[in-house]
Amino acid sequence: MQFDWGNKQSPIFTLQITAQIWELFLNITCYSWTMPERTSDLFKCWIRRRGSKTQKKWWKLIPSCIWWSVWKERNGRCFEDRSNFIHKVKWNCLVSLLFWCKQLYIEDVDQIIL
Repeated sequence: MQFDWGNKQSPIFTLQITAQIWELFLNITCYSWTMPERTSDLFKCWIRRRGSKTQKKWWKLIPSCIWWSVWKERNGRCFEDRSNFIHKVKWNCLVSLLFWCKQLYIEDVDQIIL
């Protein structure tokens, strides 16, 4: 059974998938956090105060990775008539983050999911 995405042109679509991916990253990093109202505020407060320098590097990539994954999924649905199950979208986002970290030579990426 596929996730009920509603109208793929709707802002609700984007909110549903984005909220679930944010929740994924917050849960796997055991981080408690409240989503700010504006994106500009998100960048100001998305700072990892604890952890190693390596953890802080990959932490900074998470928002961009989420937005990239949501954009790719939405474009696939709107322009290519292609859709994925929600767990596949989450998996693709996590794999993208790991790939980006590897490309930027960020070590200890396995700490993301430990």
